[in-house]
Amino acid sequence: QTNGQFCFSFGSGQLGGPRDVAVTANNHLVIAVFRHHCIYTYTLDGHYVGKFASYGTGRGQLNSPRSLTTDLYGLIIVADSYNHRVSIFDKDGVFIHCFGSRGSNDGQFSGPRGIACNPNGSIYV
Repeated sequence: QTNGQFCFSFGSGQLGGPRDVAVTANNHLVIAVFRHHCIYTYTLDGHYVGKFASYGTGRGQLNSPRSLTTDLYGLIIVADSYNHRVSIFDKDGVFIHCFGSRGSNDGQFSGPRGIACNPNGSIYV
């Protein structure tokens, strides 16, 4: 609905600390779940599809994701807060790449908490 009326709720008891939500290229909701260290996926009408990523510091693992966005190519871009990096997944949750490390120099982060992407593909953290 576009009139500001409540439509429905979902994920009751499943989402441990949801922090951000975005819509993917394949019309799924992706939700950054801080305490579960993963991304949950739902259909637009609230049906559970699955989750991806797990707790850790390895490639494709997350440590307290706080924000996410999607880009024009369907990529899911995650602010991986306690790993001090940005992790990128395809629309199905398959890990592609990560960048960043802890610090205050160019290309480094200190607990990134927000992320956005413009139509040109630039990522803002």
